[in-house]
Amino acid sequence: MKIKTKSGFECNINENKFADWRYIRAAAEVNSGKEAKILKGITFIVPFILGDEQEEALMDHLKDDDGIVSTIKIVEEFREIETLAGEKVKKSKPSPD
Repeated sequence: MKIKTKSGFECNINENKFADWRYIRAAAEVNSGKEAKILKGITFIVPFILGDEQEEALMDHLKDDDGIVSTIKIVEEFREIETLAGEKVKKSKPSPD
């Protein structure tokens, strides 16, 4: 599925990756509230979902004038990607009625 964030970043996501055990385990770490686990989880999730080329494109998209990529920006952008992907999946699935 194709995703475009508010900041203009575009990527293609394989929605099946969101059901992969490795993603679920890392997402639990991201939502743990513990900084070390959050960082461990997000450093797995971003390349797992995006792949190497799209992760690099995201870094280029978010880097500042000094070439620095803010961790906060990565987390915010990726949460938006997850939200948008979830909305698209919900729309594409037929209702149980």
